[in-house]
Amino acid sequence: MNDSSSSRLIRVRDWDQLYENNRSREMKRTNWFPAPNDLSSDSYVELVSHENGAAHLGVWMAILMVASKATPRRGLLVKENGQPHGFASLSRVTRIPESVIQNALDRLLKIALLEYVDDDSPDNDGVRSHPAAGNPQDTAEKSHESAVEGKGREHHHQEGKRTERKGTERARDELAPEDSTAGSETGSSQRKTDDEKQPTPEIYASPEDELKAIYLAKAGGPITIVVLDAIRLNVECAGLTMTEFVSEVRKHRPNEWKNPAGFLRDLSKRFRSQTRVAPRPVTAAESEARMYQCPICSSRKPGEGAILEDGKMVPCSCASAEYVERQRARGVFARDTPR
Repeated sequence: MNDSSSSRLIRVRDWDQLYENNRSREMKRTNWFPAPNDLSSDSYVELVSHENGAAHLGVWMAILMVASKATPRRGLLVKENGQPHGFASLSRVTRIPESVIQNALDRLLKIALLEYVDDDSPDNDGVRSHPAAGNPQDTAEKSHESAVEGKGREHHHQEGKRTERKGTERARDELAPEDSTAGSETGSSQRKTDDEKQPTPEIYASPEDELKAIYLAKAGGPITIVVLDAIRLNVECAGLTMTEFVSEVRKHRPNEWKNPAGFLRDLSKRFRSQTRVAPRPVTAAESEARMYQCPICSSRKPGEGAILEDGKMVPCSCASAEYVERQRARGVFARDTPR
């Protein structure tokens, strides 16, 4: 791959599912992007399990930053003019040496964190500039979005948004009579528009950040340092992790919390006893075996007993034949020792 117009287009695999959420999808441009933080995931382990894994990880994070700034934002590695990035251009943008970029990209493609986009892919529509364009302002509509919006163009975009909303409302009106029919096959198979899709769960930087967000939603205000420190201490004293605690908090989220601070403090104190599994049931035979003790040799294991007689170890009357033979083989009991 190089920086010529024939460079193959590359994109971040599963960008929309892993690196966008309900908030970022509503934004035309972002200064941040969500990302998974599972250090035990196969992709992360495979990425860093290499002699240059740390460098590859650094390039990977830089690649995600480049993709988050692209227009349109679909995980594509493209420049502002819509042309695919190459080693040299990525090196300039990320300030990482070109040789490091090249080695890392080859490996990111190999382990399928990145993938090539075919020329006929829908994701490639409107990305490259038209070859016959002599003026940069005559590029495809998609690359116009990365240019500075002029006064007249801003008005044009607003009109386009209004037209799109009207089209959506018109489509809903046309489908409304079919939806109102009980048992209608068409209504049951109606496809939801983008704005009707269920929002994806928010991804937080750490379990503590998720706990802060839950508290904010329940209390209507931020959690205090005193409460957060108390929860940390209780969780640590219980020998648990904040990840385990927040997982338990999620189960109580649908309930009403009259005192969010008090509830979380109390839950962190009794969390271990609430989540600890009770011992398995014990049968009568198992209980008898646990309580067994030979009255002669005081052995706690049935069939395994020995006593000292004339300075030698001899089998107790409770010893089984198998135990005696095993001890004879080890030289504990003499061969002429009676059973």
